[in-house]
Amino acid sequence: QAHLHLLHLVVQTCARTGRRRRRLRSTMVACDVGLFTSCVCFVASILTLVLGVVYAVLRLEHLHVHFKTCDFLEEDCNQQWRLFFSFRPNIFFDIWTPLFVGVLGTSIHMLSLRFCFFFEWLLPQSYMQYAFFMLVTCLFANIGYCGQCGVVVGAVSAVSCALCIIARLMHEGPVKLLQAKW
Repeated sequence: QAHLHLLHLVVQTCARTGRRRRRLRSTMVACDVGLFTSCVCFVASILTLVLGVVYAVLRLEHLHVHFKTCDFLEEDCNQQWRLFFSFRPNIFFDIWTPLFVGVLGTSIHMLSLRFCFFFEWLLPQSYMQYAFFMLVTCLFANIGYCGQCGVVVGAVSAVSCALCIIARLMHEGPVKLLQAKW
């Protein structure tokens, strides 16, 4: 009779352990890869936006408007100003790329930052498109700006690119949007 009681306890313990394992497995599955990936990408985009603002402020800091030293109609007196605020593509994209890409990436999850319908065409719909967007962010809007800070932000963007690929390999569907309110 003692053996039966011991056998009964072993069976109950195994049953409880099995239930715990099933709960643990279902909890691990409940970890939403797509949502986690979207969070990391959102953080990388916010960091890119901040990087763009810091870069523009640092460039603007060295800018001086000359007035007293200029003639009334002197053509190149404030040439440095024109080299900062310019629509020439090589200057415009060089200065404003991190800021624009940061706003674009942040607007994926913050609808209030979608300034025009053009944003809808540029924003990723799948995680493979998001991976490409984050790779472009890393290579063209992070690493070349603000020294080591840009490299660190680029590393975050590269990690988010890898997470997007993992999310796609795990059969995640469309990009999961965060409920960011602003």
